[in-house]
Amino acid sequence: MITRINSEATEEPEGFELASWSVLEQLARALRVPEANLQATLDAIARTAVETIGPARYAGVNLYDHGKFEPQAVAGEPPMVLDVLQQETGTGPCIDASRDQVTIRVDDIATETRWPAYTERALALGVASMLCVPLSVDEQQLGSVSLYASDRAAFTLADEYVARLFASQAALALAEAHRAEQMRRALSSRDVIGQAKGILMERHRITADEAFRLLSRHSQRVNRKLADVARALAETGTLE
Repeated sequence: MITRINSEATEEPEGFELASWSVLEQLARALRVPEANLQATLDAIARTAVETIGPARYAGVNLYDHGKFEPQAVAGEPPMVLDVLQQETGTGPCIDASRDQVTIRVDDIATETRWPAYTERALALGVASMLCVPLSVDEQQLGSVSLYASDRAAFTLADEYVARLFASQAALALAEAHRAEQMRRALSSRDVIGQAKGILMERHRITADEAFRLLSRHSQRVNRKLADVARALAETGTLE
């Protein structure tokens, strides 16, 4: 059985407010990742999902980027195996939740018929029920947080609301980690371009602007990113 919950639903289950504060507190502590490291943030999201949402025994974080399903982090073995299977078959509840941005609850894996290969493998791994909630990082990167339980009908309506709140807060942390990663890459590229310019200035007795133009022309000629050309020069001493 699959239950889809509209993301615009306003009715809150009993005890949701207290549970939501608990989620926020745990997330605030767990997602204090040094320097907002991207992979560490993803790992923390998967780990904290299990710690926060009572019935969850395992968890996975996935992204659906430009039509491609990309597993990012897991807590436990079943999500790893099942995510690889979904990549291979192109079907599965995590793909549907990520692509369509809907909440999917499977109360009994044994009676689910939509994804036969997936449910067969899930049962073999001891997964009896699951819950997938959408994760929206930005307009380009969508995804899902998937929760797995060893009991049938393990996830209640309250668990769904808590999981959706969790995913919303996790998306904010993930967006910040992405921004930090992009900044680190930009700074790294700037540094390596500076090194390459210095090499060319010393070698050819030219100005910084002339060295930059030389790098740019070579980048266009070989159809490679400027930073990659600069990195190769800094590492090998030659323009490749």
